[in-house]
Amino acid sequence: MAQQEQRHRPLVHPKPKDSTVKQLYGTAFRCAKPGCLRPLYRMNDETGEWLLNSSVAHIHARSEGGPRWDPGMSAEENQSAANLLPLCNDHAAEIDDTPEHYPPELLHAWKNEQLQECLDLHRSWPVDDAQAAEIAANSFDPHQAGIAHAGATTVITAVRYAGLMIESARSKRRGAAQAVEAWNAVRDRANRMMPAFDVNGERVQVEPSRMETASARDALLESLSQAVHVLEEQVSPLAAELHAVQAAAPALRPWCEWVEDGARGLTRAAGRWPSPPGPDDGVLQAAMDELRRAAQALGDVWRGDDAQQPPTRCSPRSEEAADESDGARAARLHQELLERARPWSRVRHRPYDADLYEQLVGSAGVVSDLPELLSLLTVGLPATTRLAARVARNADDPTFRDLIVRAGRVRPLAVSGFLLKYLAITAEEDGRTELRDLAHATARQVLMAEQWQDASVWADNRSYILHLLNWTADFSDADRVRTTVEEALRHDPGLLPAVLVGIADWSEPLDDGGAGVARGPKSMINTLPGWLPTRHIVVMINEHLPEVQPADEDASERYTDDTRRYASQVLWLAEGNPSAW
Repeated sequence: MAQQEQRHRPLVHPKPKDSTVKQLYGTAFRCAKPGCLRPLYRMNDETGEWLLNSSVAHIHARSEGGPRWDPGMSAEENQSAANLLPLCNDHAAEIDDTPEHYPPELLHAWKNEQLQECLDLHRSWPVDDAQAAEIAANSFDPHQAGIAHAGATTVITAVRYAGLMIESARSKRRGAAQAVEAWNAVRDRANRMMPAFDVNGERVQVEPSRMETASARDALLESLSQAVHVLEEQVSPLAAELHAVQAAAPALRPWCEWVEDGARGLTRAAGRWPSPPGPDDGVLQAAMDELRRAAQALGDVWRGDDAQQPPTRCSPRSEEAADESDGARAARLHQELLERARPWSRVRHRPYDADLYEQLVGSAGVVSDLPELLSLLTVGLPATTRLAARVARNADDPTFRDLIVRAGRVRPLAVSGFLLKYLAITAEEDGRTELRDLAHATARQVLMAEQWQDASVWADNRSYILHLLNWTADFSDADRVRTTVEEALRHDPGLLPAVLVGIADWSEPLDDGGAGVARGPKSMINTLPGWLPTRHIVVMINEHLPEVQPADEDASERYTDDTRRYASQVLWLAEGNPSAW
């Protein structure tokens, strides 16, 4: 067994030598990424001390399976200066987090430009032995490097989300300001047409009737409501990234809390207008400035620059917690669970955490009825099971094998299917082919054995029927799945609505279509799967729903219930594609 585990263990080349690090810094001055002006060392403005502002990245990864790994490279070549590139901390993380954008050829070109710049500028960083050791520890220690890369990515993302919130608040404020202008226009017209004076002959302000201002008032309230809705949706991913920052660097917690408080304060400020229709009082601008300061300070402290200290946090958001509904609490707990697991998706060395894995599998069942929408991609079933597989990555072979076997017994079936899929992918990434094959075989077994005549199977897996039956067709063939579904419908014609729901796709508009009215997610049947018994379903629709006529996406909206709407879309698609019969 020990020999088997040794075969599956990824190859890791030795760390580069400190002498190589000294050579690198003696031939470089700035970050190697073109356009980045950050020097490899920076000066502390208060003390005058030079601080490390960079790390050494591998062009071809040091560890098997890492970014741009070259299986034909020797250990000596891997740890040589030709395979190493001094970069600022942010870009060192970036090239490894998104290696598809940074192929070896591009990084070699950067290196040549960096060497040429050193010759042109006659500037470099001739470091001593202690400094070389510090650079090596910062660059090549797997734990610290993983934390640095994960932290840099999440800090950048959090700052980006904060900027998005500021721009969204500014954009939405324009609509509110226009509504107030319209309100004041009504007031001005009333005062011109019906001037009024007090007992001393002084002119007084005339307020128009509520009927006259109702339109502007409603527009203002709607604009403020939309602003809050947009910002609330942006707070969640920002808060998630801030939790990830704290996981990578706990010392940054005060700055993360400052940013989160600033984001929530901005959301509250966006939902108010002082004494309408009076002038804006600058509270929103102050909230935008506060969030901008907090985000800037978070970025500064992460880079090691002089950063503004966060204000003292007055008290926890007790009122919000008290008002939290059961659904909101469940969503929050699920999000927090995913954030605890996300470090396993960013680095490869973290040990298997059995408790965390079991919690993720249990939570996958909770979210298995969520449809596949863009807004749910980071929290839905695929994301949850993918994180579970990442947490299991470093389980030993017997444990990993047991997880596969147990995954085959998990229900609903969709949870089992996605869990086995990502366990197989994780095993394949690490070269554990026997475990990958076991996961594939287990998935095939559970999919082929499912009893589709059971109405509960359709109900429990309604959001992922297309995935499950597509996979089943891949493991067998479309004819077999078609026969299975047709037999289930013959056995129980009442399954027709469930089948129609199962083949519908969900979509989510990214804007309001220019109409100023928010549009929610919608579902429709876009295509008829090759395994669908189309002829039999058309006959059933004509028999059981004779009033339903073929209709496309728009025309089918006249049917108020989903079953008839889906049925009309199936008839429309079947008419346009006779081969589906």
